[in-house]
Amino acid sequence: MLPINVAGCRKLSSILTVTLMITCGWSVVGETSSPPLHIVPPPPTLEEMRNATYTGIDTTPIKLTDGRYEREPYIPGGVIRQRIELLDGQPAIGDLDGDGVMDAVAFLSENDGGTATVLHMAVMSRIKGKIVNIATIRLGDRINIRSIAVERGQITLDLLQFGAKDAACCPSELIARVWTLERTGMVERVAKKRQGTLKLGTLEGDEWLFRGFTPQLTQPEGTGASFLLEKDQISGSAGCNRFMGTATATKVPGVVTLKATKSTNKECGGREMKDEEEYLEAVRKTVKFGFFLGDLTLSWQKKDGSLGVMRFAHRVPGR
Repeated sequence: MLPINVAGCRKLSSILTVTLMITCGWSVVGETSSPPLHIVPPPPTLEEMRNATYTGIDTTPIKLTDGRYEREPYIPGGVIRQRIELLDGQPAIGDLDGDGVMDAVAFLSENDGGTATVLHMAVMSRIKGKIVNIATIRLGDRINIRSIAVERGQITLDLLQFGAKDAACCPSELIARVWTLERTGMVERVAKKRQGTLKLGTLEGDEWLFRGFTPQLTQPEGTGASFLLEKDQISGSAGCNRFMGTATATKVPGVVTLKATKSTNKECGGREMKDEEEYLEAVRKTVKFGFFLGDLTLSWQKKDGSLGVMRFAHRVPGR
């Protein structure tokens, strides 16, 4: 009879037990285990929101296709109809309900065929893998957004809107409004705070980087063209050369005349020089300035009398 190694058997038994536990998924009493890995879903993207469903704009949910929705004409065979469009630009991101998941704030315009264009603000989130519109609020007719911030569970908008005595062409009232997301929807938390009226000084000291001409932003951001106002003096880069000039405002809010000439005379590539001349020509023909989703807009007079629009992104100091 062979001698029995008790210690060796105990060691072998322990190894077999642990192996069985791992294989069969048994838990070990008294043993600690790592908590399950929690994966935070990414916020909704602009592309996803271009094909999402929105509530709170109409009596029934609105399903966008490629960022647009068009109802059937009010009169059969007519052209007047409701149109809703998701405005371009990257959405503002932040955790509005404290659940650790980043929400997205987007804006939609609504037009029923008249002169009014109503702006709506929508909060979107990713719930169980799906893009869901969790709240929508009506901001008002022809509202222009100067800046958007989502911080500490609040949405803060600096707006340009129509005052009581403003002409239909030209909003003048600068105002700040704040919302939080509650179970009942978005709630405006503080009284509207007036910040004065629109004037040239509103732009003073801020540098703006040229994004391109609308409706298609034909010039990618970061190509070098820029715009800066100091008192009544303008300056910046046209892409290849620097320029400088003057700005003259009128009594009508947002109406302005710009004069610009090159302050350097470098020779650049043919395409670059063409883009530069196109940019400077639009600056020289600028007749209005305003805002759109945080961008500065300069509206310039085309040969056919219509207005073209340039968009500029605010340059953050230190970047």
